Amino acid sequence: MKTQDIGFKAVNESDKIIQRSQLPLLGAYVEPRSATERKLVEIWRRALGMDRIGIRDNYEDLGGDSLMAASIIAELETSFGTKIPWALLADAGTIEQMAITIDDLKQGTK
Repeated sequence: MKTQDIGFKAVNESDKIIQRSQLPLLGAYVEPRSATERKLVEIWRRALGMDRIGIRDNYEDLGGDSLMAASIIAELETSFGTKIPWALLADAGTIEQMAITIDDLKQGTK
């Protein structure tokens, strides 16, 4: 069983199960600062089904898996018009780190 599949019992009268994706993220939220970071946040939000993702949130910690990664990589290649290495999500892990690599790829420095 993966960590994101674990539910937590709510402490309220309805006694609902709250999924991990509905819980606030640990650590400080850092908003996107560049066009690349904003586009990455938009793509991750759609793929992961989350409302708010900061640039320092980790893909795997948010529940990202290899199936979602395939979809994200395809969308990144279309959005940024460049070939994106499959290992980018695993190697970079955060939007902040991915944006640096993508900007380098677009400029031909990687």
